[in-house]
Formats: sequence, structure tokens, C-alpha cells
Amino acid sequence: MVRRVLAVVAAMALFSAVPAAAQDSLCKRLGGGDAISTVVKSFLTKMRKDDPDKLGRFWLFRGSGGVAREEQLIVDFVQSATGCDRLYDGRDMRSTHKGMGLSSADWDRTVGLLRATLDEYKVPAELQTEVIDLVGTTRSAIVECEESTFGCP
Repeated sequence: MVRRVLAVVAAMALFSAVPAAAQDSLCKRLGGGDAISTVVKSFLTKMRKDDPDKLGRFWLFRGSGGVAREEQLIVDFVQSATGCDRLYDGRDMRSTHKGMGLSSADWDRTVGLLRATLDEYKVPAELQTEVIDLVGTTRSAIVECEESTFGCP
């Protein structure tokens, strides 16, 4: 019994010695679900308004209902992936992007717009790195060709 109490006390001391920020989810460190939603929506607006021969091509003939549904799915995905209390019920990234012809140039431009958005909202550099690294885990499921041009041949 004494050993159990000592073990619990030792564990409590260990966990209380860890800074609170180290225990917080990326969601919380980014300001929570509402902050993530705001940044994601701003980022998506930048993508939709991009040149029609670059990323803007994906939204040229989309209806507002489809765009709104897509936006909500992306917000849900990011909130879920960062540890917010949010369920993402969309398809996996490979199925979602299959056949879109996304090239490495498309990916790089997307990441550039994401960085610009994170800068705009004054997200600290270390959190930006975490976000970009997290997004980077989806690259192999999204990019269909390693072309330096927009779109795959």
C-alpha cells in the first residue's frame, strides 16, 4: 500500500513538473477550435482566389453549397488532426484528392499560402512549424505527380 501511494505521489510530481504547454494539444496552443476555423477559412479563401491557372482552377465551376460543405469538412479535419474535440467524417485524403492531378508545384503553392495565412494571424514560428509538419504528413496521399508545373500531365 505504501509503495502504491509513493508511486502515485511520484507520478503526480513528474506530471506536475512538465510545463502546462507541453501537455496542451496543438488545437489548444493554436487558440482552440474557433481560432483554427477562422484561419482555415481565410486560407481557403486565398486558395479559391488564386490564379485560375494555378490553385484557383479547382473552384472555377463549383457551386456555393459544395464549397461550403468542403470548407466545413476541411475545418473539421484540421480541428480533429490538431486535437480539438471534433469528429471528421469525410473521406481519407487519398480518395478525396484522387484524379485531381495535384502536382508538387500545387503542393508547394498551397503550403506557401498556408504560411502566409499563419503569418497574417501572427501564429508563432514554432507552432507554424508544427502545423506545416502535420499538413506534410498528408502530402504522399494528395500529390499525384512530381511536376514543377501546376497540374499533372
